[in-house]
Amino acid sequence: MRFTILKGYFIKEFIQILRDRKMIAMIFFIPIMQMTMFGLALTSEVKNIELVIMAKPGKITRELTSRSIAGGWFKKITNIDVYKESDPVLLIQKHKAEAVLVAPKEGFEYALERGNKEIQLLVDATNAQRAQQISVYVKQLLLQTARDKYGKENFNNIINIKTRLLFNHYMNTADFMIPALMIMASFIVLMLVSSMSMTKEIETGTLEKLVVSPSYTYEILLGKIIPYFVIGLLLMAFMLITGIGGFGLSFRGTIWQLFVTAVLFIASALSCATLISTFAKTQQQAMMGSILLILPSILLSGILFPVENIPSSIRWVCYFNPVIYSVTNFRNIILKGGDYLLFWQNCAALLLMCVILSAAAYKHFKSKFS
Repeated sequence: MRFTILKGYFIKEFIQILRDRKMIAMIFFIPIMQMTMFGLALTSEVKNIELVIMAKPGKITRELTSRSIAGGWFKKITNIDVYKESDPVLLIQKHKAEAVLVAPKEGFEYALERGNKEIQLLVDATNAQRAQQISVYVKQLLLQTARDKYGKENFNNIINIKTRLLFNHYMNTADFMIPALMIMASFIVLMLVSSMSMTKEIETGTLEKLVVSPSYTYEILLGKIIPYFVIGLLLMAFMLITGIGGFGLSFRGTIWQLFVTAVLFIASALSCATLISTFAKTQQQAMMGSILLILPSILLSGILFPVENIPSSIRWVCYFNPVIYSVTNFRNIILKGGDYLLFWQNCAALLLMCVILSAAAYKHFKSKFS
């Protein structure tokens, strides 16, 4: 081995890397930024629990409310009047609460003083792991409040808490993960394949021939995007059939809601991939750009870690991510039956992001190749 030649190649490659500012950013800045963001944002601890306490006004009720907020694990809910709500299940179905603690008609004081009076705890179990921790936290909160109030240690045998798990009675993780995996797998495939396909046309020079043809810019873009749009719909349909037939996924919603969400999500993903491809000069750059976007989009979407656990100072970044709205809608439709208010809110956010990304991709494509 000739070390002088090897040394020359080594120095030449380093000089070439240092001249490319985009490469330096990819190597150093972006990984450090992502590590900092994910280190602060991603945690398995259950925080910001949306707990609603439905009970008559009393000392125990006030104590439970103040303790839950002071502990830092629960989130104060200000848009619900518990005295006007009659059905606690609807609060969870409409995504207004994750857990509802329902006291007997006589109140918490009566239940704790008399003993063996049933206190009901309703928990949203779509996320099985989070539901288990929420159930433990609420029970410990009630138990500790009762001990401090009455000075007794044997409340474990007196308090009768009946826990009811909603929307995932058997705590099946597959029911929670499959709707999210449908979005995640489709997002990865569409982003990589679509962005690299467009960049391949740039590398081979065929895109320039299309630009000088009598076709309009939007016709070229639609002609490139529509095949992948159809592929995305077929891919999602195949995964849904596999989830229902192979994993026993309980489908409680309607097909048209799922279809509308899928259409808006695929359009957003393809618009984002097209935007990346207009900046990339090679397939390698398009692949790297897609991967750098895919990783935070998945980790900050609630697929693997609940968004509620992320500190509020960073959580705002999640809401610029089309994946979070798609995952929320899919889980809402498939597991909860599809609350219309939540469904249309997420669809509106997806539509807005789709329009912005499409306009940006069209403008940059036209300015680059026109």
